[in-house]
Amino acid sequence: MTLLAQFDVFGTPFSSKWELTARLLAQHPVQILWAAFLLLLCISACVGALAHRRFSKNKQTGQLAEPLVDELTMFRAVAASVPDFIYVKDTQSRFLLANRSTAEAMGAKSVSDLLGKTDLDFYPRELAEGFLADEQKVIRTGQPLVSRDEVTREIAGEMRYTLSTKVPLRDAAGEIIGIIGIGRDITALKHTETALKEAQEKLQFKASHDALTTLLNREAVLEMLERELARGDREKGSTTVVLLADVDYFKNINDAHGHQVGDEVLHAIADRLVGAVRVYDYVGRYGGEEFLVILAGCHEMEALTRADQIREAVTAAPIPTVQGPIAITISLGVLSVREWGPLVPEEILREVDNALYEAKRDGRNRCKLALPTVASRLQESATNAHS
Repeated sequence: MTLLAQFDVFGTPFSSKWELTARLLAQHPVQILWAAFLLLLCISACVGALAHRRFSKNKQTGQLAEPLVDELTMFRAVAASVPDFIYVKDTQSRFLLANRSTAEAMGAKSVSDLLGKTDLDFYPRELAEGFLADEQKVIRTGQPLVSRDEVTREIAGEMRYTLSTKVPLRDAAGEIIGIIGIGRDITALKHTETALKEAQEKLQFKASHDALTTLLNREAVLEMLERELARGDREKGSTTVVLLADVDYFKNINDAHGHQVGDEVLHAIADRLVGAVRVYDYVGRYGGEEFLVILAGCHEMEALTRADQIREAVTAAPIPTVQGPIAITISLGVLSVREWGPLVPEEILREVDNALYEAKRDGRNRCKLALPTVASRLQESATNAHS
């Protein structure tokens, strides 16, 4: 017995269609959503016309009126006017009914080319088998598949996104005899979402990064410092080293070569700093020609060594500019948080800045370790004893 003979969409009495519709809605009141409603609306339009034709009496003879249009032709006419994809498949996932939009989306020449075929005849095997698995699950469990994103690749190579809903198709006895599928092309919506996401990411990047060097800006790198200090408090064995680097005689570069060349130098230094640290360290432009570096999980015994390695990586070769290569040096203040005990960011920045000042005073192009004073060591000991 064919599917149409079992389901008899266009031949069952008007009251039976309402009974079937009520049963479907009772079983799946939420899942069917807009997709099933749209399909039922199309069917209802056909059924209404057929009921009017079948049950209205001819005024002259008292007999039923002659059919005005073929039942299947009417359904196709209604479905063809809908831009969404509407189709019916049997339990083997073979097309039994489809509208023109479905055929066009699948690359078929006409609707008739779809009938009796499966997705395997139109899509790559891996993709088609995925669709088949979804449909067989609906048939096996009776649970609708609602608003699922499906992705297919067009012949031109572009991706098409479809919002797909598949619900079980039942006969008058309630047996599942196939699926009803409705899909909507949401490619344009996906492209819009992607564009919005990219725009948001750019705004977020601009809000947290320096425009010239693309490093973290001052606010962002200080926020990372606070997070790293909080992590150190939670993980008692964790160590953090903070570096404050300053370009030596940077004003002379600007005065001699102009601010454009000065910007080139700062950008190159930023790149070299990023290349000299680990992926989980933080580098930010603290202000002007100063850079703040946060070395997470760096032992205090390694602090000065790591700082000197970074200094050498930055100053190893002259920086190429539009006015030729320029040799630069940098000075660094170094502070190991663990040696100082509990400090707030403001105190860390003050002490590491003092160490940077000492490095410059001692001749520049060097690193200076910030050491806690006797008073600060006594305060740390008292704090530890109290805790």
